[in-house]
Amino acid sequence: MKEQISQDLAVMGAKVAPPAVVAAATEVGAISPQSILVWLSVLYTASLLFTTVVKNWGEWLGWWKSRWADVRRLYGRVRGNG
Repeated sequence: MKEQISQDLAVMGAKVAPPAVVAAATEVGAISPQSILVWLSVLYTASLLFTTVVKNWGEWLGWWKSRWADVRRLYGRVRGNG
């Protein structure tokens, strides 16, 4: 029983710690609310990009393979005509 309680307290502490640290830093003046919004926007955009790339990984690989084939053809033409 004691381990379950300590485990629950550890989980609760892990969930509460980040907002508490941000709130304390905001009160002290180390972090402004605008910078928090900027960083949250950056993280949100990066996560959207990451999920899009992962979801469409096969299509991305096919696109890059076709671009690489185009570069090889162009290089062959330049090298053959030079």
